[in-house]
Amino acid sequence: MSNHLATYKPETRMVKAINAWKPISKGPMGRPKIRWKDDVKKDIQKLNVPHWKTFVQDRRRWKEVVGKAKTLH
Repeated sequence: MSNHLATYKPETRMVKAINAWKPISKGPMGRPKIRWKDDVKKDIQKLNVPHWKTFVQDRRRWKEVVGKAKTLH
């Protein structure tokens, strides 16, 4: 065995320290907050907009979709 392997201390390695780390606190309880992106996707599904990515390219059609989505809330 090489000398550098004989003197190797695995507990001083960064990877070992990261794997052995215990968080001090836990995350918040309950379900995660709804993101804006998720809310928009849900509105698009409610409005049954097929191929919404093509609607975005046409400004007039997309404004109509946005107007309808505003009436949902």
